[in-house]
Amino acid sequence: MRSEPADIMGSIQELYLSDSIPWIVGYSGGKDSTATLQLIWKAIADLSIEQRTKPVHVISTDTLVENPVIAKWVEASLTTMQANATAQSMPIYPNRLTPSIHDRFWVNLIGKGYPAPRPKFRWCTDRLKINPSNKFIQELSEANGEAILVLGQRRGESAVRDDVMNKYQGSTRARLSRNGNPRLSRVWVFLPIEDWTSDDVWEYLVTEPNPWGIDNQQLFQIYRGATPDAECPIVVDTSTPSCGDSRFGCFVCTMVAQDKSMQAMIQNDNQKQWMKPMLDFRNNYLAVDDRELRDFRRMDGSLLFFNERLVHGPYLQEYRAQLLRELLKTQKQVSDAEDIQSLNVDLITIEELDEIRRIWVEDKGEIEDIVPIIYEEVFGTEYPGIQRESPTLSTSDLQLLREVCSELELGTGDGSERYKMARNLLASFFQAEQTHKRSKLLDQLEKVVKAHAFVNEEDAENFARNRSVQVLPAQTTEPYSLDGNIII
Repeated sequence: MRSEPADIMGSIQELYLSDSIPWIVGYSGGKDSTATLQLIWKAIADLSIEQRTKPVHVISTDTLVENPVIAKWVEASLTTMQANATAQSMPIYPNRLTPSIHDRFWVNLIGKGYPAPRPKFRWCTDRLKINPSNKFIQELSEANGEAILVLGQRRGESAVRDDVMNKYQGSTRARLSRNGNPRLSRVWVFLPIEDWTSDDVWEYLVTEPNPWGIDNQQLFQIYRGATPDAECPIVVDTSTPSCGDSRFGCFVCTMVAQDKSMQAMIQNDNQKQWMKPMLDFRNNYLAVDDRELRDFRRMDGSLLFFNERLVHGPYLQEYRAQLLRELLKTQKQVSDAEDIQSLNVDLITIEELDEIRRIWVEDKGEIEDIVPIIYEEVFGTEYPGIQRESPTLSTSDLQLLREVCSELELGTGDGSERYKMARNLLASFFQAEQTHKRSKLLDQLEKVVKAHAFVNEEDAENFARNRSVQVLPAQTTEPYSLDGNIII
């Protein structure tokens, strides 16, 4: 039976006053989390100021690759929330969480070369959503001994979500459930609207004024602009359903064949036409059928044999460069669009570009240092990131090296592998000189030689077939993960 708003607010007040455990409310900006937070706000507002002693931390995780319409809506809502919480003497503290620079989508996809996420290789969820949320929740719970996590999850949305909610049951405390994440064992889960339907949520939102000052009618209009009816939840563990089937997820999501929500927004609203280049980028360059775009070696340079062929690893340098170039072109198109109004949309930040540049030059030995070159080609202005030392070898020097390697191949290949070996050997030597760390130089040089000891993929595959290299067990069906480790 559906709980009435007054009954839910009464339960919220009773639970709020029962102890000193701080609350954390997951807020995505969608209808369910908005209704949940609205009930909590109104319930606490009905208490005397002297009773409002327990902090309520509102957390919203911005993956930095969200649908920008929703990201801006949530950002504006958090700003308004902060101002009105102060004005109303409410112990509510909004927090916009973002992934660390090492976990961000473009740093991993374009920088490290991780293949686009797919159902059995969903490397993005942990990095973009779970880690930022869990870090905040864990730190707060450890500082206070316990914490209560309030989520806007509802039963009946899907069988998968119902299964997740069932796992939360079994509490020794009234109205609270255990958290399924063992690292958050002292974090209790509270689901105020778990027995509401979607219609119940909308009825409440359109009939009750929002207490922190946003217009719920605007939220309703956002939902009208896209289908189907769902939202991207706060994710705290891997059992939580992916945002791929939701209305409000990452615009780069490859968990589904099409981003129907963004496509519907573009079709239904002329003022959102500026998002079309983003949709085109996602459709044209983030395919999961990408084996030929990836190196035949794993990330560490080793070989992995499976089903009589090599398991391909990270994206090749050429494709990573193409991805960056096309992403920056998309950024320029979006920024130049007349119908973007006052929105300031950054698809990739300078901080992320600097980290991608560092990975390419230092970790991958790609001393061509082409991030500034690509940036200047697209925007026609000087690269604004961190200044690095000029490349030890000029573009003409590297071109000469490439030509010599091609000539030495003597018809057995195009010389690209020989060039990569020579370039990476030079990169290892230059890096040891700059850092004054030469003790492991010989080991690094040996690693480079072993990684590039093949003329081409066919040569490497023949070696793997006839020599002792790591081979996945015959019963393995997913070559992307083994014993919980990413194989790229």
